[in-house]
Amino acid sequence: MSTDPEFVVVTALIKPHMEGSVVRALHDLPEFPGFSLTEVRGQGRGRGAGGTYRATEYDFSYLRHLQLQIVCRGEAAPQICDVIAAAAWTGHKGDGVIFTTPLRYFVRVGEAGRPPAGGAS
Repeated sequence: MSTDPEFVVVTALIKPHMEGSVVRALHDLPEFPGFSLTEVRGQGRGRGAGGTYRATEYDFSYLRHLQLQIVCRGEAAPQICDVIAAAAWTGHKGDGVIFTTPLRYFVRVGEAGRPPAGGAS
């Protein structure tokens, strides 16, 4: 268990076809941080070619992205963000976003779920 304020969560929303490039880049880091990957959909701040967005009750337009989440030490976050940004960049609108969030509490299930030493199981 850690309540170390130096841990952060790096969250990146990237285009699905950039997954391989980003994963390879993360594996090339000196200390591979591990990550979770989720398929997500949403709407960015862009308004599209027409300049406006009009949704009806049954007609929504969503973009598909992958969401990577990485728990890491605060000092590693800038490098991880830079690596993801470089690997996910296509040069087109809507490449994605990367942001960090302070982590208040972190525990590994394998460590926390273990019975106390000398105690009953």
